[in-house]
Order: sequence, then C-alpha cells, then structure tokens
Amino acid sequence: MPSLMIQEVIVEDIPALSQLWYTAFSIPVNLRMFPDTPAIREWWDKANRHDLLHNTYRKYFKIVDLGKSDVLVAYAKWDLDPSVSGEKFPLWHEESDQEACEHLFTVGSENRKAFFGDRKHYYLDMLVVHPEYRRQGAASMLIQWGCDLADKNSMPAYIDAHEDAAPLYRKFGFKDRTDLGVSSEGAIAMIREPQC
Repeated sequence: MPSLMIQEVIVEDIPALSQLWYTAFSIPVNLRMFPDTPAIREWWDKANRHDLLHNTYRKYFKIVDLGKSDVLVAYAKWDLDPSVSGEKFPLWHEESDQEACEHLFTVGSENRKAFFGDRKHYYLDMLVVHPEYRRQGAASMLIQWGCDLADKNSMPAYIDAHEDAAPLYRKFGFKDRTDLGVSSEGAIAMIREPQC
C-alpha cells in the first residue's frame, strides 16, 4: 500500500498536473477536445497557473506518494465560489475541438446554475488520479478535504461525475440529480448537502 499525503499544489507542480491529466484521461473524446500537443499542454499550464496565482476561490490539492520521492499521483481543484470565481477555462485553444468543449462544459455549468441559482456552493471542478493509484485512497482524500470544508461552513457541494465514479461520490453523501439531466458523455449531476 502506498504512503499517500495530501498537500497544496505549488506553481512548480503545474507541468506535472498537465502530464497527469493526459495520463489519466487519454481517451478519444478527451483527446478530440484537448489533443496532446505542446500548444494544448501550454494552454493547460497557463490556465492552472492563472488559477493558482490569481484566483483565491479555486483551491488545488495534490496527493503525493511519499515512498516514491513524493511523486504526484492525484490532484483536485475545488472552486469555493463559482458565482464569482469567473470562467472555468480561458478561451479554447485553436487546436481544441472548440464546439465539443463548449458543449460538454456548458451542460454542467447550466445544470449547476439551474439547481443552485444564487445559492452559494462548492464545486469539485477537477479530480484526476493516476491509473496505477486508483482504488488506493487518493481520490477519497481529495474529496474528503472539500466535504470537510463544506460541512464546516454549512455549504452544499456539486460535481459532474462520470457514471463510473458516481459510486465513490455516493460514499461521501453526494446524491444523483438525474432530474437535471445526464450529459451525452455520461456525466451525472451530483449534489451533497452539508452534513453538520
């Protein structure tokens, strides 16, 4: 069993975040939206760097394996106030499938806004785990961080969960909101009310 620790992401981790994203999500639909090219990787790096340095509402945490020279094995981005934190992504890169990107990310945003309206909430915007570290507790540590903060501050939380990951989120108290719709890519809107 690996020796895992949660830590805040630092600027020097940015290239490792992009690498991990491609390691974890290199499936055809994702590669169509975000081809693995130097320019798109730079786009990811700039987007994450901007959030990390300039957006106080977006919190990045990583999981490192202490037994492997602190190698980064997972990360999450929690948005603590989506109503004021701004656009989730910068303008799509010209090498991206801009129409597919717009469709996928607009559906989740519209679902979230339809449910919450002006009600403040937390949003688990990104959760990425290296395939070799799945089912070993890394994702749970990152989800738990946000759930603990949400409970402490009496805030609901929202995620767009892939159907394969939905059982994990249910363990933390997230409930399916299929009434909000399921995206064509299989993303399920899930909401967790504070448990305090």
